[in-house]
Amino acid sequence: MPVVVEAADQSIRGAAEAPPLSRSLPPAPLCPMFRPVSLFRRHVLAAAPKPPAPPFFRSLCTAAAPAVRKPTTAVAILWDLAASRPPTTLPLYDAAVRLHLAATSYGHLRLSAAFVHPSHRLPPLAAPAATTHLCRVCGRRFRARDALLRHFDTIHVREHAKRLARIDSSRGGRRVRLAAALSLKISKYEKAARELTEGADAAAGVATPAGELGRAGVRVALTRTPAASLLERAQQVLDEGSVGCLMLVSGKDELASMLRVARERGVRSVVVGGESGLTRWADVGFSWAEVIAGKARTAAPSVSGKWRDRDVLKGLEWRYEGDDDEEEVVFENSDGDGVEELARKAKGKPWWKLDSDGEDSSNGG
Repeated sequence: MPVVVEAADQSIRGAAEAPPLSRSLPPAPLCPMFRPVSLFRRHVLAAAPKPPAPPFFRSLCTAAAPAVRKPTTAVAILWDLAASRPPTTLPLYDAAVRLHLAATSYGHLRLSAAFVHPSHRLPPLAAPAATTHLCRVCGRRFRARDALLRHFDTIHVREHAKRLARIDSSRGGRRVRLAAALSLKISKYEKAARELTEGADAAAGVATPAGELGRAGVRVALTRTPAASLLERAQQVLDEGSVGCLMLVSGKDELASMLRVARERGVRSVVVGGESGLTRWADVGFSWAEVIAGKARTAAPSVSGKWRDRDVLKGLEWRYEGDDDEEEVVFENSDGDGVEELARKAKGKPWWKLDSDGEDSSNGG
């Protein structure tokens, strides 16, 4: 008995010395089998569907994160290969692809034409010391090209033939599902086989500027006067009015007059390879190093924004149009007596400042 009483006294003393609980906490339930009503209310409110936000607040939420505007200007590329050549360390195909990427950052590409002299030849590429050949299907690397071709023929060609045989042997919906499942592998194989074939032609010395540019999607025109042909084609494009941005890949100063005409007609101009004074007449100019490094694409949003701001300011520009200095006075519903004399005297003068009024006032004074 004394032990029980002493334990009860200690429990009462500990409860008295304990700090009071915060009022925000709910009271402990009397029985663990029953939950408080507030908990059920919380679950009901969480499960209830939330009403949609009003259109006004939805517009504010969407306006907080503006979408990136893509330029819709039509762009035309005119390239004089003799006047502006890419670095010799970069293949001509890769240079054309990066040029197209830079052009599409200013709008959608409408025309890409290159003017090449028939005697133009591709410079030999500087091969690195340790060259490895990559298999585009499985990712394996080989030191010799012959080993890569042997690997491709013995493994991937047979796999591709088995895939085609499986698709041909299937019927109905199974054929459709199987073709959809294997389409990615088939396209990957075809792309790798195309690259190996083109690489073999380049190694054999068959690659030409026209072939490399045509493979990149550039229209090639063989001409003995590339600068004159480019100027004629640019004048034709400006006369048609089908583009809003003209990208010139040239370094000839003779094209400055055409750039001035483009500025007068409201066509934007971009010059690539502008080591000469041609960039002074263009809106913006880049070197081949900037195009290859991607600086031309990075600067495209700011340049396009400046162009739009300039167009807006030009539309808001106030112009003064002066009235004619001389105004003719026409008298209607008159008898015709002295009309010509009054018109001659009132020409360029208000009606209350006639010569007759001045004479009468002087006589009266």
